[in-house]
Amino acid sequence: MRWASFAVLLGLALTIPSYRRLMAAKWPSRADALKVVAYGLLLFGPAHALYYYCITLTSSFEGTILGSTAPIWSTAMAFFFLKEIPNRWRMIGIALGTIGAYIVIAGFQVPNFDSGHGRGNLLYVLAVIMETIAGVLSIRIARRSSGITALWFQVFGGAAFLAIAPIAMPSIFPFAVPPAMDLGWLCLAYLIFIAGFINFAIWYRLAERVPVSLLALSLLIQPPLAIAAGMIFRDEKLTTNIILGSILIFAGLIVGTAIRSRSKEPDGVPSEA
Repeated sequence: MRWASFAVLLGLALTIPSYRRLMAAKWPSRADALKVVAYGLLLFGPAHALYYYCITLTSSFEGTILGSTAPIWSTAMAFFFLKEIPNRWRMIGIALGTIGAYIVIAGFQVPNFDSGHGRGNLLYVLAVIMETIAGVLSIRIARRSSGITALWFQVFGGAAFLAIAPIAMPSIFPFAVPPAMDLGWLCLAYLIFIAGFINFAIWYRLAERVPVSLLALSLLIQPPLAIAAGMIFRDEKLTTNIILGSILIFAGLIVGTAIRSRSKEPDGVPSEA
């Protein structure tokens, strides 16, 4: 429901001339459009289906740790598929931020991954890699058309898979609708409008010109933001681990962005002509 609603909303927005001008929308060729739909259908959609499924096999704690590896996979996939070469400061920033995200989530201890969760953890990492590949391949199309249209075709393909999955495999991917007046509707609205329509659109717009490794740094701020939300809405306590981890994350952001101009190593955003 989330991705189908997002696809419809974004499709409607793209019919508005002022929105297309704002997002510098440029339609890809038919071949490129079909490629991005395929990325959504075969990678993006299955990745999100796996996220939902893995929650039943592993814990949200373990999933958050595994999800925090996304910047590493993003940088690696951008190197392989886009020939982007991040400079050493960017790599140091990603390393610092990843360590900080881990400390925010798990502290200074080795997480006790329950052996019974092994399959869930493995599938969760696979989902992170699949979503990363879909995103990087779509960005390659975006750089010769536009981010917002590439995003729409990708989400369309992903929504198609997620619409078929509950029908084809109802025991694994059951379809559920939140009850009326349930908090789930508010969460769904947030995922569609804020996380989707705003955040994804900005991400893909920036990805037209900004190196993926630089964009990936922004993913590292999610753990401390999640903790902040927990403090505000669930009265959770601020701990030393959260403070130290957040300091490392912000240090990574500074090193990976502010020191960029002092490095002579290329960021490598090749032309996608």
